[in-house]
Amino acid sequence: MRIHLDRQADTPLYQQIESYLRQAILSGNLSGNTRLPACRQLAHDLGVNRSTVENAYSALEADGLVFSRMGSGTYVLQQDILPN
Repeated sequence: MRIHLDRQADTPLYQQIESYLRQAILSGNLSGNTRLPACRQLAHDLGVNRSTVENAYSALEADGLVFSRMGSGTYVLQQDILPN
């Protein structure tokens, strides 16, 4: 997963990760039941602390966009399509 992080920005890294994933989920680029990368792996890939990714995932879970399965990972929740 390619996420561009601006380490000079005022926005914390976890919020940049969360924002990227939120947009991907809401746009449909990450569909329901898609497994997100493990926190440890994504942290390694991005060169950040694991807690940074955990904070991003926690914010998405608090907003009802993802859910965690113990021992299995973090998954995108199916987004309901609202009629116009």
